[in-house]
Order: sequence, then structure tokens, then C-alpha cells
Amino acid sequence: MLQIQIGDIIDNQYEIIKRLSQGSFGIVFYGKSIKTNKGVAIKVEKNEMASFGTLVREIEMLSKLKGVPSIPELLWHGEYKKCNIMIIKMLGNDLIYYQKQYIQFSSQCINSIAYQLLWILEQMHKKNIIHRDIKPENILSKNGSDKIYLIDFGISKETDSNLIHKKKQFSFIGTSRYASIAAHQGIEQTAKDDLESLGYVLIYLTTQRLPWMNIEKTDVQRLEKIGKLKENVIVDDLCCGCPNSIFKYMKYVKELKPNSKPKYALLRGLFLSKLQNTVELGLDWTNQVIKLENKKNHKKQRNSCNVNFQSCVTIRKPYVGGTQTNLNVKTVAVQDEQMISSDNGTSQMQFSIVETQGSKNSVKVGFSTSDNLDCLAIQQNNNMARVSTFEGIAEANPLLPQNLEQQLMEKENQDLEIKYNLLHFTSVYFNFKNPIQQHTIKQNYQVNVIKSIN
Repeated sequence: MLQIQIGDIIDNQYEIIKRLSQGSFGIVFYGKSIKTNKGVAIKVEKNEMASFGTLVREIEMLSKLKGVPSIPELLWHGEYKKCNIMIIKMLGNDLIYYQKQYIQFSSQCINSIAYQLLWILEQMHKKNIIHRDIKPENILSKNGSDKIYLIDFGISKETDSNLIHKKKQFSFIGTSRYASIAAHQGIEQTAKDDLESLGYVLIYLTTQRLPWMNIEKTDVQRLEKIGKLKENVIVDDLCCGCPNSIFKYMKYVKELKPNSKPKYALLRGLFLSKLQNTVELGLDWTNQVIKLENKKNHKKQRNSCNVNFQSCVTIRKPYVGGTQTNLNVKTVAVQDEQMISSDNGTSQMQFSIVETQGSKNSVKVGFSTSDNLDCLAIQQNNNMARVSTFEGIAEANPLLPQNLEQQLMEKENQDLEIKYNLLHFTSVYFNFKNPIQQHTIKQNYQVNVIKSIN
């Protein structure tokens, strides 16, 4: 193993750049194609593990799964410096990496992961190949991408759909946290077992726990204890804290017979219905990139159509009362909204407005905005939003950039300052006593008095 070094060039085109990870079966390096300058993953099998044939099996499985989307594309395989090597495209980071970043995935993200993996597993199972090691570490995605990949087919197996499901004399295979009950019992695995492992993964991503995670790794009976817990746990307790879609999924999988063909479309539908009810699409790391782009686009739109932005207003009426200057503030709040269709086929959004002045309610008024006014921030919110103040504008459009919020606040302050100066000037104009005018009035008064005497 030591003969493989950073800087080695395999097959005159793949250069080893750095080490990514190391496992019991081998080491994974990050490399680059000299021809295309694209990143690749270089998997090197340890010499002492060559007798197990895991890399040879993985190469065989990937060759049979060639053309299936979301499965690694095999670029090169062979022997280099007496080591078995396999090179595939770089597909991103695993779910554990993203879990450390986001702590808790959104339900929409988990639904997307479930939907995509069910489709991948269906394509695999159609070719009579089962994975046998479904876990977050083997599920990859790229930053800004909404696509999921499944990797590591070292312990995968091609199965016979007509096999008899009975106990065998072989040891446990898989990852104990996510392995199926059959794996613990030493029984030949089928498509059902991949679906069961996926269910455990979804529960873990949702709740960040599984009932058997407290068993110490040093416990010699750990595998047996975990297997017993999986056999005896009730689906309701297992899925505690999970949405109904995961509960229905696990209930279906638990009742599925080993040799039965799963209804993949039915299972995907459990998660697709949830995805269709969300505004955002894709994964959490996809939506983060989209939100940043939307912020930039929104700023450009607001800068280009500030003149037409009249959906959120505060009406202030200046008046002079006595010696004190006041501002009478009238506020407007959006109560609800509904979609309406105009005669020309253009959909519009109808808002019901209540106008308040001081503590008294005024007459309800309504206004509508057409779809082509993209600069209206209130079209981003389907709930009740107070849009009569600056804070209301930020609440109605949470994607409003911070620097744009500051600009709006500065403009509002400038507006108040102008109105205050105008009020002050008006007050001074009506109350200031002009000495020249007073002297003229006094002289005219004296002249009039003299004339009246004479």
C-alpha cells in the first residue's frame, strides 16, 4: 500500500492529488484527469484485503449497472504498483458531511432524498442487484445540486428472484445501525432488506436517533442485541417524531414478504405528495444556493422598479395644532389574499385590506396586483403580513437583502426629516413676527390716529 503516493499518475491520465478517506478495505484518493482537468475518486484496495475480492465485486456491479443514473460511472480499473485500483467520477459529499453543516435537515429535503433513493433502488432491483449497505455515508450529493448518488457496491450482490428465503451459515454483513433484520439473522437478503435499511436511514435523518444507538460498540453481544431490538420494536415507537409518510413507509416494508416485488411507485408517492406541497424544490444545500441567487435578483428587480413599488405604504398627514407639531399616522395591513382570474386570462392576486387610523377601524378597501409586477414583495407571502411599517416589509419578504433593508430605512428617515422640516417651516412662517412689518403697521396706526384727531 505504501507504494501508492501523492503525485503518481495512473494510466498516463489520472494524477493522485490527496487522500480523502481510509477504511478497512482500502484508501480513497482525490485525483484529477490530466486531459479534462476534472476531479475523480481513486479507490485503492489494500493488498491484504485483495483475497476478499470487494473491489473486484464492486467493479463487476458497476459494469452491470452501467447507464443507470445516480450510480457512479466507472472511468478506469486495473492494477497499478501491484494494487487493484478503480477510478470513478467525483460525486460530492456524503449526507453525514451535510448533517454536520445543517444539524437538522428540513422535511422537504428528507422527502427528496427518499424519493430519489427509491427510484435508484428500483432500477438496481430490476437488474437483480441488491446493495446491502444503505447508509448516509454511501449517499452523496454536490453543493448546489439537487441530485442524489448511491455509491460503494463492495458488498452488493446479484440475486435470484426465485431463491428460497431460508437461514444460511454466514456471518453478519452490512452496517449494524442500518442493516435489516435478515442481515442480523444470517438470512439471504432481498430487495426488501434494502428498503428496510433505507427506512432506518430516513428515521435517523429525521430524528437523529435510533432505539439501538445507545448500545456500546465494545459490547460483544452488540450485533445480537441490535437485531433483537429491530425484531421487537413497534413501528409506532420506531417512527416516533417522524412524519406520517415515514410511518406508512416502514409499516409497508415491515409487512412486505421477502420474495414479494415492492410497489416502488406507491412508496415514492408517499414522499412525492409532500414535495408537491412545498414552495422550494431540491435539497437544503440546493435551496441555499437558490436563495442567494434570488436575493441578488430581487435586489436588481427592486432597484429597477422602485417607482412602481407601492404595495407597502405608511400614510402620514402633517398638521399644526397649538404650539406642538404632531404626525397623524395611518396604517394599512394585509389580512388575506386569494387568486382571481381576469377576463384576459391573466391571473391576479386579490388582497383584502383593513385600514386603521389610531385605534379606530376604518373602511375596508381592496387592491389587486397582476403577475407581471415581480417587484411586489407581498407576492412572496401567502400568510397574513403587516406591511404598513418597515418591519412589516421585512416580514412580508424574508428574502429581502440586509443592505436593501438599510436603504429602505434610510429613505424612510429622509422622508420623515423632509416632512418635519416642512412642518417646522410652516410653523415658523405663521408664528414669526416680522419687525419691519410691525414697524410699518405702527406707523400706519399713528398716521391714522393723527388724521382722526385733526
